[in-house]
Amino acid sequence: MMTTLQIVLAIVAVVLITIIIVYNLLQERRFRKEAEKMFSHKREDVMLGESVHGEAGARRSESQIHLTDDSTPSPEVKHAVDAAEAKLPTMDTLRRPDSSSILSSLEPIESVGPVAPSASPVKPAISVMKSDKGVASRPVSQAAPAVKTKPAPAPVSTPKPALAPYSLPKADQPEALTVNVSSPSGLDPLTEYIARLKFAAPATANFGPLLVSLRRIGKPVRAFGRRVDGAWEALSSHPRSALDLVEFGLQLADRSGALSQDQLDMFSRALYEFAAEEGGAVTCPDKSEALELARDLDLFCMDVDVLIGLNLVSADSRPFTSEAMHGLALESNLSLEVDGSFHARDSQGHTLFTLANQGEEPFPRDGRGLTTHGVTLLFDVPRVADGLSVFDRMTQLGFDLANRLEGRLVDDNGRAVSEDSLNRDRSRLLAFYHRMEARGIPAGGERSLRLFV
Repeated sequence: MMTTLQIVLAIVAVVLITIIIVYNLLQERRFRKEAEKMFSHKREDVMLGESVHGEAGARRSESQIHLTDDSTPSPEVKHAVDAAEAKLPTMDTLRRPDSSSILSSLEPIESVGPVAPSASPVKPAISVMKSDKGVASRPVSQAAPAVKTKPAPAPVSTPKPALAPYSLPKADQPEALTVNVSSPSGLDPLTEYIARLKFAAPATANFGPLLVSLRRIGKPVRAFGRRVDGAWEALSSHPRSALDLVEFGLQLADRSGALSQDQLDMFSRALYEFAAEEGGAVTCPDKSEALELARDLDLFCMDVDVLIGLNLVSADSRPFTSEAMHGLALESNLSLEVDGSFHARDSQGHTLFTLANQGEEPFPRDGRGLTTHGVTLLFDVPRVADGLSVFDRMTQLGFDLANRLEGRLVDDNGRAVSEDSLNRDRSRLLAFYHRMEARGIPAGGERSLRLFV
């Protein structure tokens, strides 16, 4: 049975809820009338030769923003509606900054033409395999006579379009404003979705929670902040210097696939919520354009994401020993690393190719106690610069090991690898590298090392 106190509290709660509902209805009605009054008279824009509504027309004349579709409401009308609705106590007003502040935060950057279209697809002939590290879940295409193969997607009859120059949405920028191949911060518009966070005054905010949220999206994120002196620095949780502008780059594709709509929404939502708390204005490029660019980039990456392998197999009666393999690998300047395979590296420490056991056991650190009937030489095509010379070095090592260990160098079908077959595969490998150069993603370059991880 309810007590008198409970009854009184229930009545007070009902009265408060009723008052809030009535107040919201009255506010909504009042602002709707203000919006209708705002659009009730038109005047001609002399600069553009089009009718605009009230103050929105003046703003459109100043910013020189053009419509891309006659049936689409002008950005000024949208702005006026947003200004009226911004006074309502809704969640959007708590998270999304006003569009006028976004426009004011844009800075012109030189535009560039599109990247030249890639060469016609080459019919793959090199045997390939997916990385055993568990990182690469994207299907890889076939390319030379060597290890395990993963079927590639069916070839498309028409050539892929080139990457379009990355530009901000028409509704949020002047028509002449497009983004250059390289952002001032060092982010890459051809491979990253770049959003800007601009502060009204230089600030030293705590970016830690934001960076943690962005890392949970599932795609690599880079961020750089601009100091008062104009220099850019990698964004940390607690920057030492005050920043007036921060750029965030969300990678459009990696070996797990293209950037998705959900990931893009999580990215922009996290930035808007952070800006609402810290008092900044966020500028996000057009999402549909970014998703199309991500799909196109992912298709290209799948075509050139190739691992070339050569298999060295022993006679049944004479398996290879880890002692012999360890000595020959070290003699060839390969080092045994934590993954249990031998790595050949360049002067910068980048892996050129690996020598791994075909069995489940990795090579022991002390080089003792393991026998195996086969090892595999692996070469990750898009991550290696000067790949032809690396391919030659790897194949030469394969022949040397076969001679000294009395083994056979074979492809995935067990056929002996010959100099003639390797020459044919070398020419096909050259075609892969030409396609990557034409796309602006040279093998072993900074873009490739980010895309093929």
